[in-house]
Amino acid sequence: MANVKTTAMTIALTGMIAGSIASADSIDLTYTGIVGGNSAAQARIGSSTFRAGHMSHTINSGAQAGQSFNTFCIEVEEYANGGSSTYELVDLADAPDPGADYGQAKADLVSSIIANAHALGWIDAKMQADSSDSLYLARMGAIQAAVWEALGHDFQASSGSTSSSLASQYAILMDSQTFDSSLRMRNLVAAVATGEQDMLYIVPLPTSAMAGMGMLMGIAGVRTIRRRR
Repeated sequence: MANVKTTAMTIALTGMIAGSIASADSIDLTYTGIVGGNSAAQARIGSSTFRAGHMSHTINSGAQAGQSFNTFCIEVEEYANGGSSTYELVDLADAPDPGADYGQAKADLVSSIIANAHALGWIDAKMQADSSDSLYLARMGAIQAAVWEALGHDFQASSGSTSSSLASQYAILMDSQTFDSSLRMRNLVAAVATGEQDMLYIVPLPTSAMAGMGMLMGIAGVRTIRRRR
């Protein structure tokens, strides 16, 4: 039988998280470029070659206004533009905007990729990483390429247009002997805006909820973000 006190605490914390996520249903961001610029790793996707890695943004609204954060693109059909844009935060399964929903299977795979990268120590719980690490650009490029592939794009790891360093790190990340498909990244959602590249975003937890969740849960998704209509 489950411990009643632990179960009640879990329900209470989940309610706190749900309230936090539901209240943060949009965010204003300014795209400032891909980290590394022309030095960022390259990935061959279908018949095109893309710079792949951490996309840097400045937050323009809310409690985190003025802070910067790096993330990964989930939409190759649109371009990232400068200037501030308002992004809607939606369940990853309901992205992109515009376009047909990715669905839960793809959303779970993307979440698993991010969670495995976190488990390897490549990124932290907010998807940030140490840009001074010698493998930083290759690892971020590998994560980005794996995300694009999970969403149905034709990533060609063996192409001469794909950076060899990216391909090497991709092989480590997606190694069938070590990749744990059951992992999920907590509070991972999609930030979507028509006319902008959609991207991944991790909704911050309240400080009090973060402490309690650390005792009760590992990397596990809590799918409580409101659905896009």
